[in-house]
Amino acid sequence: MEVTEHLTDKAKRDYSLVLRAREEGDQKAYADLLNNYRDSLYFLLLKMTNNPTDAEDLTIEAFGKAFRSLNQYSPEY
Repeated sequence: MEVTEHLTDKAKRDYSLVLRAREEGDQKAYADLLNNYRDSLYFLLLKMTNNPTDAEDLTIEAFGKAFRSLNQYSPEY
């Protein structure tokens, strides 16, 4: 069974971006991942903090942590 066989089209797109970012250091793949999820994460954090500055800081921190941990990514979860 192929690794991505059970994934949605969106998940397949993201998996492809993760692989490009992780294995090739593709900066555009990092940017695409950020652009795909930045707004939804920011607005979630804004709702939680009720503070735009804190929400922005936490969004940047979350993406930094995620990008540093790309080597641990698995499409199984």
